[in-house]
Amino acid sequence: MADLYVTITEEITLSNSPTQKTNVFSTISGINYVDTRVMNCPSGSQTSIFNLSANPGAGTFTTSSLQYARITNNSSVPVKLMVSASLSKASFMISTGSSFYISTSQFTGSVDNSFTLENISSVSISPSGSDAKIEYFIATT
Repeated sequence: MADLYVTITEEITLSNSPTQKTNVFSTISGINYVDTRVMNCPSGSQTSIFNLSANPGAGTFTTSSLQYARITNNSSVPVKLMVSASLSKASFMISTGSSFYISTSQFTGSVDNSFTLENISSVSISPSGSDAKIEYFIATT
């Protein structure tokens, strides 16, 4: 088992005054496995990045073991990230050079006040315009 340290550094110069803030965003203990992949996602289609299920397999991680996931857009076009569960779906736009973080397998796509959490079942990408290059990093117990 290992500890995963997630560090975020924010740096900006406004009116000739530099500001930098570095935080250890999270320390996640008990990590037994990491997976990282760079993949090309063709334009005009939806590409599955990874799935979560009770039964692991190729491109599928055990739902209860997910501790951290980062999806980074390394392409020159924005991409639409879709997070799906059995009853809900949510979409997020990831700008060029930006990342999206997942720290739990639970989410809700609810637009009312019920906020019923359910397990994520899949994460996919749809590029806007040309093909996209995506990287993911996943840590599980």
